[in-house]
Amino acid sequence: MKVIDEYLDKLYKKDNNKSIIELKQEMRYHLIESVNEFKLEGLDEEEACKKAIERFDDGTEMKHELQKLIKELSSSLDRHKSIIKGTKIVLGCVSIIAFLISGLMWYYNNNVEKSIENIGKDFNGEIRKLAQKYDMTNIDEYKLELEKVLGEDKYSKIKALRLYVLDMENGNISLTSPPGGNADMVYEKEVDYNNVNIFTDHLGYNGKDFLDKSGNIINPDIYSEQFFYFQSETLEAVAFVIGVFSIIGYFILTFKTHLMKDKALIYNAKL
Repeated sequence: MKVIDEYLDKLYKKDNNKSIIELKQEMRYHLIESVNEFKLEGLDEEEACKKAIERFDDGTEMKHELQKLIKELSSSLDRHKSIIKGTKIVLGCVSIIAFLISGLMWYYNNNVEKSIENIGKDFNGEIRKLAQKYDMTNIDEYKLELEKVLGEDKYSKIKALRLYVLDMENGNISLTSPPGGNADMVYEKEVDYNNVNIFTDHLGYNGKDFLDKSGNIINPDIYSEQFFYFQSETLEAVAFVIGVFSIIGYFILTFKTHLMKDKALIYNAKL
């Protein structure tokens, strides 16, 4: 029944919906039945096929069923498109907000790192001033001055300080502070022993070595506490990942919308 198959293929062109395929098979069965009836009336196969198709085109229950199904599919497609459109808007907004948060956290973290550097440099300068006046191996001579400087408001963020001195009169031959050489830690300040590892691993300033008035090598390790630094690092990474996945989802739904638009044109052409 080549004529019947060509007619159905034309009628259901580019439509792979399961319900449509099932209806197409049922229509083929009924059309072939009509062809057989016309053949019994004496028509040849070609004429019988034409008559069966004309009868279908004049409006049968099967054709009405087809139109009803196509309308339902078209309506369902519109609802689906509306849901996707709303989801796209949400994903677009989420990606914008996530990237903004990630960018702000990146900016904040950079400023925090600059603040750590600046505090470290400033306090390093204060220790250099002491080194010009004292032999830094004798902590008792300058301890009060050192702690007085530490007590100033502008250095309130310093939560840990380790002052190393490499005594050049004690048989040392290395000109490098720890980990090289035989430097001693002459002063240690640990405000928060529970979190000192956090400070020392992430928030430290280690400047270049310098000499005190006796020629000893001085190396201070300075660690400062910064508000929201670790949380902002985590938030920056999480927000960036959310932004990436949201924008990927947005483009996937955009592509899907284009496919649905093509399908909607097919359905509308059949109504």
